Amino acid sequence: MSKTKSVCIMTSVHRFDDVRIYHKEAKAFKKAGYDVTILCSNLKSPEQTEWTDEFGIHFIKVNIPSGRTKRILSATSCFYKAAKSLQCDYYHFHDPELIKAGLKLQKFAKVIYDIHEDVPRQILTKPYLKPFIAKVASQLFEKHEVKAAKKLYGIVAAEPVIYDRMAPLNPNTIMVCNYPKLEEFELTDNDNNDRKNEICYIGGITKIRGIFEMLDAIQGTDIKLILAGEFETQELKQEVQNHPGYKNVDYRGFIGREEVKEVLSRVKAGLVTLHPIPKYLTALPVKMFEYMIAEVPVISSDFPYWKAIVDDAQCGICVDPMNSGDIKDAILYLFNHQKEASQMGESGRKKVLEKYNWEIEQQKLLAFYNNRKEN
Repeated sequence: MSKTKSVCIMTSVHRFDDVRIYHKEAKAFKKAGYDVTILCSNLKSPEQTEWTDEFGIHFIKVNIPSGRTKRILSATSCFYKAAKSLQCDYYHFHDPELIKAGLKLQKFAKVIYDIHEDVPRQILTKPYLKPFIAKVASQLFEKHEVKAAKKLYGIVAAEPVIYDRMAPLNPNTIMVCNYPKLEEFELTDNDNNDRKNEICYIGGITKIRGIFEMLDAIQGTDIKLILAGEFETQELKQEVQNHPGYKNVDYRGFIGREEVKEVLSRVKAGLVTLHPIPKYLTALPVKMFEYMIAEVPVISSDFPYWKAIVDDAQCGICVDPMNSGDIKDAILYLFNHQKEASQMGESGRKKVLEKYNWEIEQQKLLAFYNNRKEN
């Protein structure tokens, strides 16, 4: 009788219940028969050190110092020590700061690097880095990542731009996009006429994700914005709360999967109006596809890559994300043209059911683990 294969998933940055890491990948591995352990830096409460969920996925908290610099410097040793003691068949890590730990684990196991974002380009946009420092840091990190990618057992890329960069470096590279789980978004009886004159933005809240353009668009109107996510900094949160448009905001903070569904069942549009910076131009915004599967028309930045998706699916309106007037006009159009908005919602859902869903992506991931790479 063959031994059950084991997978250790590692994240030093993300929440223990991160959607991609836990709800999608870990659950897919467990359902496929793997023993699954998640090493993470946080659990439900600060006092918790271990926890096993109802599916049998085991969580172990790895204690690392708080603060960006201290965390990065200590992540390798802390996670390597905890991971090695588990003696798993596979180690699947999600954060760039764990690359060195992954390389050390590679000596006795198969190690996979799951790349969510084009990090070298991401570094260039960090608000706490001066431009020259950001450029140097980006170049140094890219050299480090390229060197590591050639040595690791495999790479899982969350977006086409990442796959295109990694595939020439490591032949065992696969693209597994972060599309919605169909089971989370069953159809409701709501049609567009039952929805409220509300819009939503769900995701990390930063300046370059367009928070102030959203506020400018709703200022002086009766448009209500349901805002869900965590602010990049407390300073930004205060600045947003001082904006005149904030009186139209229903701020929910970080919300779980059930509340995401509740929000998407009531709004008439979902915003994904990120700024035109390199790391976003060819990204795949997860929330866009969640809006689509929930039959919520999308108001999207007019990047050519995103516009091609929206136009193909006929699921929304593309706007200049730097122009709050364009955003406002798109919102009002959807509010005032309910038949067209309903058609957009239905078309978006249809396209996700056909193409942009986790059920397709998880089969790629499992085939990859079974040495049957399918792209």
